[in-house]
Amino acid sequence: MVMLRSDVVRAPTEYGAVLLHTEDGRYWTLNPSGDLVLRVMLDGGDVAAAVRELCATREVDPQVARRDVEGLLAQLADVGLIEPPSEGSRSSEAGRSSEAGRSPEAGRSPEAEAGCPGDQGNRSEARW
Repeated sequence: MVMLRSDVVRAPTEYGAVLLHTEDGRYWTLNPSGDLVLRVMLDGGDVAAAVRELCATREVDPQVARRDVEGLLAQLADVGLIEPPSEGSRSSEAGRSSEAGRSPEAGRSPEAEAGCPGDQGNRSEARW
């Protein structure tokens, strides 16, 4: 589960969302895809849920979506906008290669885990 830090405010816009760090006045913008991922995570979803939602609403390859979701969460944590994920949610992602997008232990593809249907060969990358 992901939570905004107590000193961060999210404001939706017609182009995604703005995240304001009230302590230092800095702000970041998220495009609609980035805001979608953040909303899924704030609502209690995990990386797989965010990947499913991206696949359902955008033309994006599930492996690319997983890599991008994980990258966005890492960036938001690095700049201090979200609380680090709890140990329980991290352990479910342990062993995943961000490049390959799969867990060797699980032996399942991100497409199967995320439940993304269709041909992934003609999809573009998600952009925040």
